[in-house]
Parts: sequence; C-alpha cells; structure tokens
Amino acid sequence: MKHLGLKITAFLFAIALWLYVMSLNTFQITMDVPVRLVKLPEMLAIASKPPQAITITVEGEAFDLMRMRSRINRGDSSVASIVVDLQDAELGASRKHIYARNFVAPSFPNIKFIEPDNQLLFIDIELDTRIERDIPVHSNVTFNTASGYLLSDEPTLSPNFVTVSGARNALTRIFEIPTDSIHFDTLKGSRAFSVPLNFNQFPAYVSPSDSNVTIKVNVQKIATKEFKNIPVHLIGRYDKSLVKLNPDTVSVNITGGSDILDSISSEDIELFIEFNRFAIEDVDSLTPTVKLKLDAKINRDLSIKATEIVPDKIALVRKEVKPVVPVQKSNEDYGEEEDEEDDEE
Repeated sequence: MKHLGLKITAFLFAIALWLYVMSLNTFQITMDVPVRLVKLPEMLAIASKPPQAITITVEGEAFDLMRMRSRINRGDSSVASIVVDLQDAELGASRKHIYARNFVAPSFPNIKFIEPDNQLLFIDIELDTRIERDIPVHSNVTFNTASGYLLSDEPTLSPNFVTVSGARNALTRIFEIPTDSIHFDTLKGSRAFSVPLNFNQFPAYVSPSDSNVTIKVNVQKIATKEFKNIPVHLIGRYDKSLVKLNPDTVSVNITGGSDILDSISSEDIELFIEFNRFAIEDVDSLTPTVKLKLDAKINRDLSIKATEIVPDKIALVRKEVKPVVPVQKSNEDYGEEEDEEDDEE
C-alpha cells in the first residue's frame, strides 16, 4: 500500500495521455450501415430485393467511431446511411455505384467514407410499373367458447381485403395476406378483436394500406326451446281415405343460440314424411323430416345444435272404413215399382 496515491495518480495520468494520443489519430473501420432509396418516381416501384444494409469503410477519430458503431448496433438507423437517389431511374434493371457522396452521417460530420482502392461498391435495383391491388385477408385466428356457449356464425373480417401498392410483377405473386396465428379461449360474449397482419413473406417495397384487421365473433348462450302441437304432413301419392299418421302432431325441442331461438316461431317449423318411405324401408313408423325456415343470414350449422321430436316415431295406420248398409225395401215399395212399370208400358 506504499505510495498508493502516487500509483493512482500515475495510472490516471497514463489514461489521460492515452486518450490524448488517441484523439490525435484517425482510424479506419468497416461497419454495416442501412441503405435508403429516395426520390423514386411515383409511377415506378422497386421490383427486386436490394440489400437493406451495405458494408463500408469509414475513417474518423476513435471516440466518434466507437459512438457511431454503438448507436448502429442499438438499431439507430438515423446515425449513418447510404442514400441512393432514384429520381432519374427508369424501368428495368440497373446498377447503382456507391461513392462518398452517398454517405450521410448528420451527427458525425468528421467521419468520412473511404472508397475502396481495388473495387467498386454498388447495389443492383430493378424497377417496374407501380400498381394497386385488393388482396384478400386469410384469418389464422381460432376462437373457442366457454362451456354452455357457442359461436352462432363464422367470424367476420373487416376489412376482408387490404389494398397494396407496389411493382406489378411482385403484386401478381401475392394471393392472400395472412393474419398472425392467435388463439382466443373461453369466450362468453360477442366481441371484436384487432388482429395484426403477417407480412413476413411479403416482397420488399410493397406497401399495404392496413397493418391490422378487425375480426368480429357472435357468441350466444346455449338454450333449448319447446314448440308444441306441430303438425306432421304425409306427402306423396296415396289414398287419403285409407291411411293416416298417428300421431299427426308432435312437440319439437330445438337447442341452439338463445338469440336465434327467440326469432323462431311454430310457423317456421315444418314436419313431413314421404309415403313411399314406409314401403322402401319396410317399416310401419318413421321419424319425420324437419324443415326449419330461418333467415338467410343465420348460419344454421353453427347456431342450431340439435332438434328433438317427441315422440320421435310416427306410425302409418289404416283408417277404419265403415261398411255400406244396404237399404231394406218393403212390399209396398216393390208394389209401387211394379205399378210404375205397368204405367210405362
């Protein structure tokens, strides 16, 4: 511990001297900086996939270089970039050479771009006509309701398409835009969800009009409603005086979304059995066919879970035919008939 103060002073002096020496010298390093394409004519679009960044050599004081590299590594794209002016660009493929004038570092004016001695830096760009297209959205979102609830309709996307702008040959290869894969569970009520679109497979420099879509789900509580005395109709070609159905009215229990059931009345339920089925299936009783008249907007596959008929079987029975009783005639009736015949003669 002897002469500790002297040692610390010497150490600090050495650091200060090193910093002073470093400030007097310039150094060259290579680093990756982003590429920015500017002033592209409105009617043109980038059809290729130019590099997002390019490796360059820069020169400057050590501390400036360290600060610049640190900020670039943290993702600060405004620190330095290679700016390519496309104001005079034309349709087709072209090669843009990179010079010192393309290097921009507004926060570090003393750092300079060093052009390589034995090669040229460049980026290749292909331009095409800019168009707009409406691309359908494909949902990768799944919804599950809580116990005792159901989805009464398919989830609806709003909007169900996204307008994208970009190069003609790039847009013609896009057939749909997927959403992120998300799962929602135990839903107990209708809701609208904002879901992000997935552009991971999108071509470069294609601009969508939206980054999110809204998905609406209609969730209803499951209920059962009973409809009594619904008539069962026998249809087909048969002698109505000989056969009938027994019973000819039944109860119908419908299970489904509570709001949907509230909109159904007895008049919306039709039950029928085709006469020929009894002979074809060789049975004397059948379950009626149910025809439920619903609004065209209702998704019956999702909103109606079950239909029960009580009783579930209807029998075909023969009607009782009353025998024809002949009319008994008296002797006087026969005498009157003979007198009428004599008069006619």
